Amino acid sequence: MKKIFIRSPYFIEIDEAGQVGSKVELRFYYSGESVPTNATYTLAKVIASDSQTNTIYNISNYAKDFIKPLEPRIVTEPTPEDVNTWCFVQVKRYKETTIGNYTLLNTETIVCLNGYSQYLDGYNYSTTALYVPMFNTEIINYITADRQKYLNIFLEAEACQWNTPDGLFSFTPSEPTVYKLPLNNSLTTGNLSQFFQNEDEKFKTIALSVCEPKYTPLICNFINRYGGWEFLTFFKANSSAIEVNSKDFNLLPSNVDYNVLQGQKQVYNKQGKQTIKCNTGWVDENYSELIQDLLLSKTVLLDNKPAIVKSQNFDVKTSLKDKNINYEIEFEFNYGLINDVI
Repeated sequence: MKKIFIRSPYFIEIDEAGQVGSKVELRFYYSGESVPTNATYTLAKVIASDSQTNTIYNISNYAKDFIKPLEPRIVTEPTPEDVNTWCFVQVKRYKETTIGNYTLLNTETIVCLNGYSQYLDGYNYSTTALYVPMFNTEIINYITADRQKYLNIFLEAEACQWNTPDGLFSFTPSEPTVYKLPLNNSLTTGNLSQFFQNEDEKFKTIALSVCEPKYTPLICNFINRYGGWEFLTFFKANSSAIEVNSKDFNLLPSNVDYNVLQGQKQVYNKQGKQTIKCNTGWVDENYSELIQDLLLSKTVLLDNKPAIVKSQNFDVKTSLKDKNINYEIEFEFNYGLINDVI
């Protein structure tokens, strides 16, 4: 089954001999649901000319309406991910032979993941791999004794194993789905090797259990380039600030003999927002991949609160040049200090 990443364009093309136009029917649905009888969207075009018959449809923007990740839900054993983080789309391609008469060309079911491809991946990037790791396999994941994390992976319906110091979990998805693979959280020191096995292949991730005696760690959850939840812990010092903004206008005095306590201006639309700067602490070189994903993410939670990444750039650091590597990232909490939701 084909998997696409809907934060980048994905095009459906129809270019058949004798066509005067074309049509695409899109039927979106979630894991555990059946394919809708009626098309969710129907897209149609006529050819530009007799010599330019190719018609192209970008379906990524339509998939975005069905993927609304809210928060990661921690588990203790492999479990399917919430359905709002990804979806299926059934694509039916038609050619139009005469005005209003369509012939079905083919039907294809595609998995829509909430990630993006990179420029160097080229046009219409997709994958048909039986399993798609939705994480950076070389990234070192820090965990603390009182909070768990997990990795996302897309799996076809076949036998799998997740081997951690907590135990060996064997499972078989009933249908293609995104799974959560919980990271070990039982130790406070040392390196923990954890393996996902699908037939004869393994992925390995190293989790360093870190004790932070001075600062209160802040956990940042965000959707990464693969459309999976990523967990990044800021262990070191953080600093908060509050910014208030408003508008004002000059008042007319209520009387010529005005009240001196009234003032001359009226303030309105007063609202405040909180920003915070966080430090990762000393990390490995490969954290640059995590930071890149964080800055490009559209869904971010900091300390389980919705946030926006205010940092717009960062210098990629190396141990050779920078010795000890620390990243400072600035966030803005994505809500006003005054509740004015109407």
